[in-house]
This record gives sequence, structure tokens and C-alpha cells, in this order.
Amino acid sequence: MQPCVLDTRGRVLHDVAYLQGLLTGARTHDFPEDLVERLAVAVDRGHDLAELLATTARATTARGTDCG
Repeated sequence: MQPCVLDTRGRVLHDVAYLQGLLTGARTHDFPEDLVERLAVAVDRGHDLAELLATTARATTARGTDCG
């Protein structure tokens, strides 16, 4: 289970980095405040999810399962 969890966490972190870029751009270009707030919430939730997945990975042991 652990490799699958770590793979998912990596994907989440990649998406969060992309969203952070969008958030920076939205702030720089004075996009509507509601859009900026929603992007900020998405980034925060992404970080929370990545943290939960890291905790899950630490709580599991690799048992030779694949992510397929």
C-alpha cells in the first residue's frame, strides 16, 4: 500500500505546485477576489491532503503491492 500512497502524494504535490502558480498569477494580475480566495483554499486543501497521505504512508508498511 505504501508505494501507492507515496505515488498519490507525489501527484497531489505536483498539482498543488501548479495551483500555487495559478494563485500567484491571479494575485499578480488582480483577478477577482473570489477566484483568488478559491484558489487559496484549493492550495491549502491540497497541502492538507498531502500531509494526510504522508501520515498514511508512515503508518503502513510496503508489502510488495503495486499501484496498478
